[in-house]
Amino acid sequence: MKKTVFTLAFCAIAAIASAQGTEGKANPWPWDFPKAVSIEAEPGQKVLSCYMHYNDAVKKGEEMFKNTMIFYSSNMEKVGGETSLLGDYGDEFEVPNALIIPLDKQAKAKKGDIVLTWWQSGSGMQRAIVIDDSTPTEPVVCYLDLSGWPDDPNSPKLEEKRKGEQLKPGTFNVIKSGKWQSGDQVAYHSKGEWNAGRIIHVDGDKILVSGFASYIDATTKDRVKVIPFKEKIKEGDQVSVVWVGMYRPGYVVVKVDDKYGRIYVKKEDSDRIECKSVAEVTKVLN
Repeated sequence: MKKTVFTLAFCAIAAIASAQGTEGKANPWPWDFPKAVSIEAEPGQKVLSCYMHYNDAVKKGEEMFKNTMIFYSSNMEKVGGETSLLGDYGDEFEVPNALIIPLDKQAKAKKGDIVLTWWQSGSGMQRAIVIDDSTPTEPVVCYLDLSGWPDDPNSPKLEEKRKGEQLKPGTFNVIKSGKWQSGDQVAYHSKGEWNAGRIIHVDGDKILVSGFASYIDATTKDRVKVIPFKEKIKEGDQVSVVWVGMYRPGYVVVKVDDKYGRIYVKKEDSDRIECKSVAEVTKVLN
């Protein structure tokens, strides 16, 4: 009897030790995309990266597929071949190059351009439309990925939203249509659905995407459609619209506000109007 109890206790201890030994062993790079993608940046240059979320997940051994990976602004400290060193408020982070987007130090934008940046009075990666180019290196923009725009196209609250925010120099990239750039809006096909996302990096036919809830996914160009920011959409058009991370058909355009990058839509069987950004409305999938 004593031998049986000892054997059971030993097995239990061994099982616990084995489980403890596997902690922190989740694959730190599970995506089918090259970790060592080439990037060009100089020390002190602004970048976008999910450095905090990625490093936290690595330390805890958490599954990357299940982790939110929000991209924030940071500073380049040292560029490496596979990983690079980023600095933020005195801390330093080693990050795979594939999760770093350098921002153009000399960027200039004109009215109507779409730029990749971050919410500069808040946080988090954003696409934005330029509404004032009086100073091309410091344009005034309205963010496209921020929620909170009134669904009523005549709401007095729109006046405040339309004021926009002035970007600092060297803190944005101009996104050029059809170039498969970081920040481009895409629909990528998976499990019979068109998922909405934005490109992080492209390497040959492989694409790394930030999708719903900022989860990262890898896909290929043959499963992706780029959603143009300057798509010719007009009142009365039938369109697909992003809802819970996926493009859904069955919507009609009520009004287009090109200057501020907003499109008002409603379901074909409803009178409820919804305000969407140009990234969330398309005819490409129809």
